[in-house]
Amino acid sequence: MADDTRYAYAVARVRGMETHLLDRQWLERLLSESADGALKTLSDSAYQEAIAEVGRPEDIEPGLVAALGQTLAEVSEISPEPELIDLFRLRWDVRNLKSLLKAAVLKLEPTEVGVARGLGTIDTASLEKWVQERDYAMLPAFLAEAARTAEEIFRDRGTIASIDAALDSALWRHSLDVARAHRSDFLEDYFRVEIDLENIKTFIRMKETESDRTDLAEAFLGGGTLDLSLFEGLLGEGIDAFARALEYGRYGALTPVFRDWSRDRGFALELACDNLLLAAVESARTIAYGIEPLVAFILYRRIEIKLIRAAVIAKLSGVPRSELEARLRSTHV
Repeated sequence: MADDTRYAYAVARVRGMETHLLDRQWLERLLSESADGALKTLSDSAYQEAIAEVGRPEDIEPGLVAALGQTLAEVSEISPEPELIDLFRLRWDVRNLKSLLKAAVLKLEPTEVGVARGLGTIDTASLEKWVQERDYAMLPAFLAEAARTAEEIFRDRGTIASIDAALDSALWRHSLDVARAHRSDFLEDYFRVEIDLENIKTFIRMKETESDRTDLAEAFLGGGTLDLSLFEGLLGEGIDAFARALEYGRYGALTPVFRDWSRDRGFALELACDNLLLAAVESARTIAYGIEPLVAFILYRRIEIKLIRAAVIAKLSGVPRSELEARLRSTHV
């Protein structure tokens, strides 16, 4: 809840951390550099420690992952309710668990599925061992149940997507339950926005792959403000119909993206979704005591890392600066 004085210290710390976020002037500097120059520029920023071992721009990803891991761990440490901040870290536990379960059923090695280390709450070596042994007793109860459910559904249907669906649904149910238990209306609303945006992106992906209602229903995440019936009714319609359905609601900002939709416009959808999330945390600027500034800072850093990743990859790929600028998201400044 807002005006929770327990957050006085944490908010003060976060306000200090915000001064090290990259502003538009810094991003302009990044865009003007070559890929190697961009890496050098980052060494003069808050990313100095995270990328210290990165020798080439092609190898920047581990440094960006380390930077995000540091942010999540630090914000969790200073929060008077770390269990709420750890909901953002649990997402990486779920991502790792999905990857490892898929590796197990496909007879792959864990190294072949890209486990993210240093981001979640669960040691990845332990997680690998538990999945190999099919022993989930040490996992959080909701995650252990979801893992068993995912395995059962996969045995019945034989589809990899069922693993994603079971674990993603469990994660969002748990996140909403914890936010509700802590009476955090802000966090509950924020999660609902994230769920809606995930469902919107899933719907678009289903349309492009000509999936049916059964596939849509399996992948659909409950707990958002947009009902499954809305998406089911529009699955066979054109994208314009979906744009009209969203136009006057909370997600009306997505309408221009869908009215000019093509598969190579995926970056525009990501940009618009990020901007909607930024709007959802806008109130954090005026809140002195509460979880809002902490969540906002995590979002700012996530988007900042997306910007850096996009810029470096584009430079390595020879993308013109004008095209890259068109793909950059709004920043927090």
